[in-house]
Amino acid sequence: MKGTTIALVSCMFLGIEPIFGKVLLNHMSPLVLAAISSVAAAVIMSLILGVEHKVSELWDLKGGELLVLVAVGMISGLVAQLLYVTGLSQSPGGATNAVLITRLNSLLIALMGVVFLKERLTVHHVRGTILMVTGIIVIMTNGFAQAVRPTHGDGLFIIAAFCWASANILMKKYLTRLPPEVIVVGYYGFSGAVLLAMTAGDVPATLMNPDIVTYMIGMVVLVSIIGRYLWYYSFEHTSASNVGVASLSLPLFGVLYSTTLLGEKLTESQILGGILIFAGLVVIELHMTKLEDIEHRLKRHHPHH
Repeated sequence: MKGTTIALVSCMFLGIEPIFGKVLLNHMSPLVLAAISSVAAAVIMSLILGVEHKVSELWDLKGGELLVLVAVGMISGLVAQLLYVTGLSQSPGGATNAVLITRLNSLLIALMGVVFLKERLTVHHVRGTILMVTGIIVIMTNGFAQAVRPTHGDGLFIIAAFCWASANILMKKYLTRLPPEVIVVGYYGFSGAVLLAMTAGDVPATLMNPDIVTYMIGMVVLVSIIGRYLWYYSFEHTSASNVGVASLSLPLFGVLYSTTLLGEKLTESQILGGILIFAGLVVIELHMTKLEDIEHRLKRHHPHH
C-alpha cells in the first residue's frame, strides 16, 4: 500500500504540469518552453536517477542501436514535445483537452505492442479502444453536435501521443540492453540541446523575466523533482501493476487543476468524453499483464508521456 500511495501522491504533482505549461505560454513561445523543459528534465532526472556511472554503456551500443536512440530522442523528446506545447497554446479546450486527449498514449502503446511486439490481442484491448476512441470523438464533436474536425491544437495532441507511443515501442523493441533511465535522460538531453539551438538565443532573454523564472522554478520543483522522484521511488515499494493503477488518477488531477487553477469550464462533451476515456484506461490498465514489462519501463522513468 505504501508504494501505491506514493505513486498516487506523485500523480498529484505530475498532473499540474499542463497548468504550468499553459501559464508559461503567455510569456514565451512553444519552442522556448519545450527547450527549457527538456533541458531541465534531463539535468534533474540525471541527478535523481544517478545515471552518470551508467552513461559509459552508450559506448557499447551497436550502430543500429545508436540510430534508434537518436530516433527516440527526435520523435519523443523533440517532435512530440513541440507538438504538445504548441497544442497547449492553440487548443480551445486548453489544459483539460491536453490531459484527456494525450491519454491516448496508453491505448496506442497497447495496440502497437500487439502489432509490432507480437503481443496477444485481448478483448480488453478492444473494449478499451472502443471506449477511449468514443470519448475522443465526443470531445472533438462537442457531443456529436458537429462533424469530426479536430481543432489544430487537439490534432497536435493526438499526433504527440502517437509519437510518444512510437518512441516507447522502439525503446522496448531495440534498446533492451540499455538501462531505461539512461535512455530517458539521453533523449531529453539530446532533444534539449537541439531545441536550445533552434531558439537562437531567446532562452536567456526569456529568463530575464522574474515571473517566468518563478513559474519555471515551480514547475521544476513540483513536477520534475517531487513528482518524478516520487514516481520513481514508488517502484521500489510496490509492483508495476499497482503503480499503473495509481496512474489512472493522473487525468483526474489534471482536470481538477485546470478547472480550479485556470478557471476552465468543463463542457458536457468534455465530461462525457473524459468518463469514456477514463473507463477505457481502466479496462486497458487493469488487464495489461502481457505488456507489464513495457509499462514498467515507461511508467518508472517517463510517467507523464
